[in-house]
Amino acid sequence: METVVYLIRHSVRFNNKEMIESYKTNQSDLMKYEKIILSVVGEKRAEILSKEQELQNIDIVYASVLVRTLETAKYLLEKQNLKINLDNRLDERRRGRPNDDIYPAWFTKQFSDENFKTVGGESQKDVRKRMDEVISEIIKNNKGKRIAIFSHGYAIIYYLLKYCKLISVNADRNITFSFNDKVVFDKKISAPEVFKLVFDSNDKVISIENLEFDDLK
Repeated sequence: METVVYLIRHSVRFNNKEMIESYKTNQSDLMKYEKIILSVVGEKRAEILSKEQELQNIDIVYASVLVRTLETAKYLLEKQNLKINLDNRLDERRRGRPNDDIYPAWFTKQFSDENFKTVGGESQKDVRKRMDEVISEIIKNNKGKRIAIFSHGYAIIYYLLKYCKLISVNADRNITFSFNDKVVFDKKISAPEVFKLVFDSNDKVISIENLEFDDLK
């Protein structure tokens, strides 16, 4: 009895810097991190994603608590008459203090050093631990089902590195990794991005692939 998990990165998000001139709130970090919505293009791409044949007949759906994952998932939920389960363990890596000025090579360093993190942030190891915890629970409780999990780019990548071998990563954010000596991913993370994982009856991963859809290229 195999369990199929689709790990789905949210669609294109609204660009705060380019489209918001000003806002008055004492929740600026919350606005930037949790409340950010999808862009117009992101809404269109999320709707297209919900129609992909590979993602039909889903049994159960999970997502992070961030608005952009729920907005991406809503089209699939409506189309397949499903409800969603929200869990903050599926949230994106918290970067902590702004990294670009203090740690100019932070992007590559977070991959080369799984314990690297800034003040108030999470390391690759931290994120993988919580992602592995929640996904293991999801699989245990939904054996033999087709599961869609809406999460975030680096949270998903960090989780996949539990099973995959990191080959390279560069400052341009191109990431390459393999599973069972076969390259699974060799590019920048797209929005949305979909990975398909198949687990056997003992909850062991037997295949990982990056799904690409012609109408979303």
